[in-house]
This record gives sequence, C-alpha cells and structure tokens, in this order.
Amino acid sequence: MAACEIPSIEKGTDEDDARNCFACLKSKLNAEEGHFCKDCKQLYCASCVSKHDDFFQRHKISWKFDKDKRNVVSAPISDHTLEIYQRTTKSLSEVSLEAFKQECASGESFELGKCDVHKSQDVMSFCVEDGLLCCNICNSTIHRACKDIEELPKVAKGVHTTAEFSTLPSRLQESLSFLDRKMFELSEEKKLIEDNADAVKTNIQYCRDEFVDIVDKLQQQSFKAVEILKSSITNDIASRKTQCAHYYNQLKSLYSVVETDAVDETTAFVGLTKGRALLLRTRMLLKDIDGRYRCCIVFQHDTDLHKMLSKMQNFGTVKSVEHIFAVTEKSTVQMTIDKSNCDITAIFELPCGDIVLADAANSNIKLLNQSFHNLAVCTLPDIPLDMCAIGDTEIAVVTTGKVRFYLLQNGSLSSGKSIKVRNQSSGMAYFAGHLYVATMSTLIKYSIDGKQNKLLYKNTEAGGQVTISRCAISREGQFIYVTGPDCPGLLVLDIFGNKLTFVKTHDMVFPRGLHVATGGQVFLCGKDSSIVLQLDRQQNRLVKVADGNDGLWSPQCVVLLNGKSLMIIGQEATNSILVLRVS
Repeated sequence: MAACEIPSIEKGTDEDDARNCFACLKSKLNAEEGHFCKDCKQLYCASCVSKHDDFFQRHKISWKFDKDKRNVVSAPISDHTLEIYQRTTKSLSEVSLEAFKQECASGESFELGKCDVHKSQDVMSFCVEDGLLCCNICNSTIHRACKDIEELPKVAKGVHTTAEFSTLPSRLQESLSFLDRKMFELSEEKKLIEDNADAVKTNIQYCRDEFVDIVDKLQQQSFKAVEILKSSITNDIASRKTQCAHYYNQLKSLYSVVETDAVDETTAFVGLTKGRALLLRTRMLLKDIDGRYRCCIVFQHDTDLHKMLSKMQNFGTVKSVEHIFAVTEKSTVQMTIDKSNCDITAIFELPCGDIVLADAANSNIKLLNQSFHNLAVCTLPDIPLDMCAIGDTEIAVVTTGKVRFYLLQNGSLSSGKSIKVRNQSSGMAYFAGHLYVATMSTLIKYSIDGKQNKLLYKNTEAGGQVTISRCAISREGQFIYVTGPDCPGLLVLDIFGNKLTFVKTHDMVFPRGLHVATGGQVFLCGKDSSIVLQLDRQQNRLVKVADGNDGLWSPQCVVLLNGKSLMIIGQEATNSILVLRVS
C-alpha cells in the first residue's frame, strides 16, 4: 500500500533523528547551525525554520546542543500536542475527564474538514495504523514514523455502501437524544444544588442567630454582674457618707452652742464632755474612710473564648456529602427466552444504554435494550462467572481458566479471541488496557492480550478461604474495590495494589456482587444475606440500600443504570431480574 507523498519529507533512522533537522532529515547539522523550538522540542534547519514559523507563530526558537557530543539533543513532541494526540486516539473509557474539560472549555467549533490537532489545517490523509485523520503537519510530526498513510480519496472509496456509515445518522440521533436528556438532567441537578445551597445558607443563618442569642445572654449576665458590683460599692460609699453627715450635724449643733461667750459653766461642761466623744468618733470615722480600699470597676474579657472565636473561620464545615440511595419502587422483568431458571452472575450497562447479562445456569450472555426487551443471546462454551466492558463494543467474559472476548455489532454478539487465566479466576474488571482478575485470595493484572501478568495484591491471611472473588475499579482509576464470599467487608486498594483501607460490615453474608457506578458510588450485595449496601466514604462504612423487604433473594450482582435512577439486581435460580427505582 503506497504511502501518501509529502513534499520534502523523507523518513530516517532514530539515530539520524537525534542529530538531523526534524523536518527534512537531510542535512547533518552541528549545534551552531541548528534552530531548536522549545514548544515542539525539535530541531529545524535554516530552510525549514521559516516554514515552521509560518505554522507556529507563537513558538519560541532558540539554540540547544550537547556540548560534549556537539549534537542537537532530540526531544519528544510537546506535552500539549501529545495530549491532543492521546485524546484523539484513546477510547472513551480511557480518556481522562480533565482532557474533556479542557477541550470543552476551549469553545472551539466543529469543522468537519479540519485537523483535530492543527485546527487551521485541512485533513489530507488517513493513518491506517492509528486510525486517525491527518493533515500535512501531522504527517511530518506525530505520524512521521507511521508507514501506512493513505490519501483520503483512496481510503474513502466505497464508504457509502458500508453498514457502519448507513447507521451513522441513527446513531448520531440516538446520541443527540442521550445528550439532550443528560443536559436536562444536569439542569435539574443544578437547580437542586442551588436550592440545597440556599437551604444550607438558611441553616447557617439559624446558627448565626443562635450564636447571637448566646452572646446576648452572655452580655446580659455580664451587665448584671457589673450592676451587682456597682451596687455593692455605691452602697458602701453611701453608708459612709451618711455617717459623715450624721457627725457633721452633731458637731455643727455643738459648735453653735459653745462658740458664744455667754455660755454658762454647766452648759460648757456638758458641751466639753460631749465634744470630746464626738471628736473622737469623728477622728475614728475619718481615719476609717481614709484607710478604706478605694476601687474602680474594670472588665477583663475571657482570653480563651476570644482566642477560640478568633480561630474560627466559619460556623462549621461546608462539604459535599455523597448521596445515599433509597428504594422508592420495585418491579420485576421476566426472562422468558430460557426454558430453565436463570442464574445472573454479572450485569453491566453499555454506553448506548443497552444492558448485558451473564447467565450461568444457561451458559449464555443476553443483550437487552433500554426497555429490557431481548435483543440477542450468545451461547457460551463454559459457564460465565463474571464479565466487563472493553471500550464501547467489546465484552470480556471470565470462565474457568479463560477470558473470552465478544464483539457487539448491529445488535448482535459474536465471539472473538480468548486468553488464559488461572483456573480459580472468578471476577474481573478492565481499566486502561489491562484486565484485573480476582483469583481466590489474589488480584492479578493481565495485559489485554494475556501475555503479561503481575500480582498486584495477595491476602496472606486467607488460608484456604476465598477472600477475593470480585473486583471493580473507579472511573478515574484511583481505587480498586475487592471482596469475596469469605471477606467480611470491602477492601480498598490503590491502582498499584497497595492497601488503603478495609470497610468491615456485620450485615453482609457471602459478599458476591460489586459495582462502581458512573457517579463513583460503590455498591456491594450479599448472596446469603439478601442485601445491597452502599459505601459511605465520609463515614467509612457500608449503608443499607435494599434488602429482602424490597424483593431481594440471593442477589449475585448489582448495577445502577446511568442517569435513570434504576438499580438492577441479578439473582440466583429465578426467571426474572429485579428492578428497583431509587432516589
């Protein structure tokens, strides 16, 4: 297959790339002759740097060389370009939410004929190896090592007659409906959060009013203490003033009698005698008043209370709390396509909204639409123990000693490759190109082709017990959740297999089903206890969501449908699945 011709581009060896002009790879340049772009992190010769400047006017050109080897140091493409490239090549399940946020925040409009990486360039070719549309700049940078690049007219020939293109309008319309519904749900959720925030503000106002009432009471009590102290001091002052007035009046009366010369001897003697007593009492009173402790009223605030209030930044902690679901309605969906009762061991929802069930009793997997009507049934050679989605159209099913892959195409299931795993494997999850397989008391990481495996975690205290039979991974890959029939709770690991915490529960008997919802909620069901629990991360506990009163009987798997407030329970030895409406 001929490669698309690109003017002035020739492919060279990796050794040449380390010392030659990145664009033309022809002239060997020493350090003084090269132009190095700090943004592209590549070397350009004098003739190519002008073309580079036309395409990337904001990039910074400088000199960069290895003084010992006198060679230009080759470097990878810029992080920004690499991020865009990875965003266009990864499947939806592997792209980080941050990448989506950055893409949406840019506000760039969709242009069909433009390159996704270099927005001003027209797409000219198609890289068969990566499955990506390319412009001329892509061909000379990101895809310069690719050998199978076709011109668009050649690779697009006959596309109108393909089944995939014929169903594209209906699939686009379906996705538009999903997005429209999701935008409405998000708008309603936003209103709910706004009302919730207003209610929290009202509670904070109530808290503030209570604080004000407490402060008012403290002020009244402090005022009362001041009044009591003031009364005590002023009463003492008034009492002494009254004593002074009493002796003042007596002394004044005696003075008015004895000051005249006409007083007789008898009166003078009486006045002298009483005068001695009054003067003595007056001196004693004055001495007592002068020796009295004089005081004033001061206020010394409570420093501990002041420090405590000063350290307070608010009335309390404001945080988001994970919603704990509760059952509001229950119903059952009959499985009429099988002659015998079903044994549903695994359930998951596809991005399109269809539902896949694994039936161990009938050794098949079932595809249901959003109305729970049967679309397809695929018979398996072995009993399905667990399953998970690989991307948008591929399913992995773990059986005894094998993982089998099935493709979903046009509403039907077809078998694909298989890889070997340990015979005791019974649970599985997929993340970022790897399978995480639960086996007795170990968690093993496999590559998607089964060629590599790594022991992530082993329960050294398990003995012969099965403590790891199911596993699930959070959407962003921060946590791995693990449980098993002999595990008294939920084990939480990081993505590298390091133990983070263990959430113990006495309500769960024979833990079996494990599910991480799109919103991050974690659900666990117990086969012998007929109960579904939800992980409360704030309190580090498992909270009951549903039990036998809600119709549960020997539940083996659970899934919360995305955006529908519906929880589906797969149970043992029954011809129906349980559908619970939760809020």
